[in-house]
Amino acid sequence: MASCSPKTRSTTNLPSASNQGKKEEKQTEVIKEKPKEKPEMVISLLLPFELNVINYKVAKKQDLTKAELAIDFYQGYKMALDSVAKVYGGKFKLQVYDAKDNVSSVGNLANKAGVKNSDLIIGPVFPSGIKAFSEYSKAMNKLTVSPLAATSSETFNNPNLISINNSIEQHVAKAVDFIQSNLKPKKIVLIRSGQEGEYKYAVPFKKAVSGLAKPITLSEIGIKAVGYENVFKSLSPVGLNVIVLPSTDRNFLLSITKELDKLTGNFQIAVIGHPDWERMNFLDGYIMQNINAYITSSYKIDYKTSRVDDFVKSYRNKFQLEPGEFAFKGFDVGYFLGKLMAEKGKDYADFLTKEEYKGLHNNIHLKRDLQYGYSNKELLVLKYADFQLKRVY
Repeated sequence: MASCSPKTRSTTNLPSASNQGKKEEKQTEVIKEKPKEKPEMVISLLLPFELNVINYKVAKKQDLTKAELAIDFYQGYKMALDSVAKVYGGKFKLQVYDAKDNVSSVGNLANKAGVKNSDLIIGPVFPSGIKAFSEYSKAMNKLTVSPLAATSSETFNNPNLISINNSIEQHVAKAVDFIQSNLKPKKIVLIRSGQEGEYKYAVPFKKAVSGLAKPITLSEIGIKAVGYENVFKSLSPVGLNVIVLPSTDRNFLLSITKELDKLTGNFQIAVIGHPDWERMNFLDGYIMQNINAYITSSYKIDYKTSRVDDFVKSYRNKFQLEPGEFAFKGFDVGYFLGKLMAEKGKDYADFLTKEEYKGLHNNIHLKRDLQYGYSNKELLVLKYADFQLKRVY
């Protein structure tokens, strides 16, 4: 295209004392255009620092949890923008606001000129705040990122929302896909503990299995009705039994995993657990390996990689602290979107679904729903092996 080609001009060499009489020579001189200056991208962070309620002189650890989350996320995010600016030449104006984890304060934030003029808004981070802010996001037609909440995007009904964490429905879909494509069981047995919240996993799981093109036999039992000692009666004596445990109840999990461990001598067993098991240190590593336990997960930090090692060292050097989980989250969100902004400028939104990011903490590849916004379709399957969780799918 002509607009992208270097400009040229013809010049004439004037005769000198030594070349008098020679024909004039024409040369082409290339004039280099200055690179187009990148626009400044304005980003607003709405994080729960809670500066208005915390007395840092007397605050207890539980009082500081949300503030620590906000500080950790901010520091990781800022490091990402600094890295993008250095590598890709992006120009950023980062505005930081205290969202106070308070729904009533959301309206005040949304009416601030700085927020209204943002190219991107990160936060609020908790579901109640996200839901309240979604109305303003739609009215302003501003892209808003939900960086931490695992709530389904349908809850917020916001076409401008970018959800980074996976919903429980996405975890279920990944688990069913893994069961069908990799485990290929003879039978699936879903065991309920009676815990109040387990239906959030169990209901979409049953719906997903019933919708498979190639059906798999599914049985559902309640442990209170049949007892631990009678679980074996629901298993197939031949072929693989996939046991699905949607519960996070400590007593139930300790009891059922011990019972399943006993049954491995007579039955082929694999277990699919709730994603929250990743945080449950009370689960016995030996038993989890023996019963072939798996979970789905939104993230996995591999501290053996050079990228993670470099980040940890840089974070320590900059803040004299160890980076927590939310520092990694902040860095990945910041780098993914910051790089897009640096490369695409004000049109970065047109490329949200085209970019794939392999992060320190989690991978990001967005898909778009015109009604509910953008969701991250990257998910992992982890297996308990060698007394740790290893990625297998």
